[in-house]
Amino acid sequence: MAHPTIPLTSPLTSEHKSSATTAQPTVSLTSFEELLDLRQAARLLGMHWKTLEIMARGRRVPALKVGKRWRFRLSSLNRWLDDEIDSNTTNHAALTGKD
Repeated sequence: MAHPTIPLTSPLTSEHKSSATTAQPTVSLTSFEELLDLRQAARLLGMHWKTLEIMARGRRVPALKVGKRWRFRLSSLNRWLDDEIDSNTTNHAALTGKD
């Protein structure tokens, strides 16, 4: 199945365009990762949405604000979890001398 593409339109009017540039560039929608909202991300992480919001505001979890709403990339959350697990495991091993 082919993925839809969105043509990028130029702000130039037709009088300013060169006759040599007739093809418009396109952007594939597959290049954009779907963003999770606050409640979806909290549900996936198994925490209350308000806790996740506080963590996002404190920059303790990878998040971005789109308008007034927090958004999360699943890939960024996975990477963050892996880093947290590795960090906690390493710290535990260093403190206890056990793996």
